[in-house]
Amino acid sequence: MKVWLVNPFDPLPGGDEQLGRYAHLAEALIGAGHQVTWFSSTFSHRFKRDVDRESVQQASAKQGIALRLVATRPYKTNVSIARLRSHRAYGRAFLRMARDESPPDIILASSPPLESARAASDLGQRWDIPTIIDIQDQWPDNFAAVLPPVFKVCGKVLLAPWYAAERAAYRNATGIVGVAEGYVERGLSVGGAKRYQGVFPLGVSVSELDGAIARGAASFAGKWSKGNGQFRLLYSGSLSHNYDFLTIIRAAAQLRDAGDDRIEFVLSGTGELAEEGRKLVAAHRLENVTLTGFLDFDEWAYLLSQSDAGFNASFPDALIYLPNKIFYYMAAGLAVLNTIPGECARLVTESECGLNYEAGDVGGCVEAIRTLVGARDRMAAMGEASRRLAVERFDRRIVSGRFVEFLTNVVRDRRGEASSSGGGDGA
Repeated sequence: MKVWLVNPFDPLPGGDEQLGRYAHLAEALIGAGHQVTWFSSTFSHRFKRDVDRESVQQASAKQGIALRLVATRPYKTNVSIARLRSHRAYGRAFLRMARDESPPDIILASSPPLESARAASDLGQRWDIPTIIDIQDQWPDNFAAVLPPVFKVCGKVLLAPWYAAERAAYRNATGIVGVAEGYVERGLSVGGAKRYQGVFPLGVSVSELDGAIARGAASFAGKWSKGNGQFRLLYSGSLSHNYDFLTIIRAAAQLRDAGDDRIEFVLSGTGELAEEGRKLVAAHRLENVTLTGFLDFDEWAYLLSQSDAGFNASFPDALIYLPNKIFYYMAAGLAVLNTIPGECARLVTESECGLNYEAGDVGGCVEAIRTLVGARDRMAAMGEASRRLAVERFDRRIVSGRFVEFLTNVVRDRRGEASSSGGGDGA
């Protein structure tokens, strides 16, 4: 079957960061004998610069992906009018480009961007082919959550075009899938019941991470190796308003003031609140806290392997359910310190791979940390449980295999319906 992937965010083969959901899915589809066309972007969401077009085109072609780079406007910050305008331009440019292509057998479009998701579902209806919307973030609700207070009262009005795009995309779609239960539930509540639905977590390539750890050890052992009797707690990800990393720094200050010098805190990543984090570290003179900025994958992987626990910390109103980082923590065998309620908290509790505490609660964070470091054997058991989850349930080979089977069944069903109704040639 011919499959279109419509996603401008995920890392491309030949780019500067480790591959994610769509590259691994494309590999699995091609491995199963299918043809893949990926409508991506000329702009890197992670690095806020143009992609190296020649490099990604060559690498994608080598893997059998027909890559279409859609001209996309740049933006400097993730929460901005410029980003919304960029997504609108991407959706329009994708639609123009798609009209010059032969229709596929199925379209899989990520949401966000809502504009391209809507364009994909419109094309699916026009061409009478199935379109599956893959919800990875709860737009536009999470944009409404971060509006300045003066705008919150009229947030629904300001974001009305995006709510309209959400309704149209989800109602016209053949099916709704997502990276977590909460996203699928949202899609079905907006778009109505669907015959085809499913949860396919982001997951992690365990072998890819293991390889990066081995490479990282050769170059960064002197920098990140941990001393005996020391505990290293890692936060990795965006240093932005949605994520509760400042509570971690405040907890580090409390533990230092209490005389506990066994624990080292490392915060890896970038974002609009990075400077506020640095100022907080400086104000408290926290020698037990290191902010690394963005790290090369091999170095970051080795840092993961030399950590004892990882913070999966975001605020509930950020509407983040099962983020990327938790799967990497699991694959590296870390205990998880989690603030995300619902599905994520249940996973941590039921699998006994970590502890939950409430976002923004410095005292709760301190108590969870003390519980972990006070019972080294228990923390080690949590790490072992994490690793088992990654290997047996969340490895991308497993998740992508299930995803390929799902898409194949949708197309098979559609072809059967077309044949029984006398329409279509089944090709």
